[in-house]
Amino acid sequence: MQLLFYIKINHLHGQENPEILLQSQKLLHMANMAARLHQKGVLPDAGNAYVISHYVAKKNDTSHCKQVTAALQSPIGTIQVSGCEEGIHFIQLLENFVPKDRTRVASFTCEICESQEEMTEPVKYCMTWLQAYFSESWTTEKLPLPAFHHPIFQQATFTCNVLMTLLNDVKFGEMASYKELAAMAGNSKAVRAVGGAMRANPVPIIVPCHRVICSNGQIGNYMGGKGNHLKQWLLTHEKLLKESRKTSQGPCPILPHS
Repeated sequence: MQLLFYIKINHLHGQENPEILLQSQKLLHMANMAARLHQKGVLPDAGNAYVISHYVAKKNDTSHCKQVTAALQSPIGTIQVSGCEEGIHFIQLLENFVPKDRTRVASFTCEICESQEEMTEPVKYCMTWLQAYFSESWTTEKLPLPAFHHPIFQQATFTCNVLMTLLNDVKFGEMASYKELAAMAGNSKAVRAVGGAMRANPVPIIVPCHRVICSNGQIGNYMGGKGNHLKQWLLTHEKLLKESRKTSQGPCPILPHS
């Protein structure tokens, strides 16, 4: 009620102030998105639209985006990040890369490859976040997330809600089953839909679909089953870092690569 009252007041004043009118239109769009998800049983609280919109780029039209692609050499192979000025479109992993075993004391590099084009701000944020994830994972919670500009994040769908729920509620070193994630997203019966959302995830690692496993404890498929070895590496990486932080209350002893 407070949100709708604020929108109505802003809309009235917006007749004289275009900036306020634009703001009210954006708020109204968010409220409508929340209402549609709430009616479908996806969102228990319409206010969760704010959680979704926080990570979504402001402009919705992705058809005319000029995308820039940059590559990061990581412990699990080359990671390609594509994005425009508005946000990230894709993060792509190499399914055929076989990483070295993730051990408690690890030594590896995580470097940005030279790009032919200057990286956009969202791509820069994404690269910084990914570097921290592999080298100083305990700092990722303090780093800003890049905006997302893939169409899947622009729509008021169950898939979008599942991905944002996963991003917000399943933290580093934690895991959730497909069934648990379905319940967290507001529909405990939508287990198959959750699986579909994981397959459709355009930004793996940041939206951590590798943390979603089967109810029987098996890790489940990753990248259509072709990247299960990468999923296991990521889970082991997070487990070791979480255990190290818990016992030492300090940074995990990852050795810098000289």
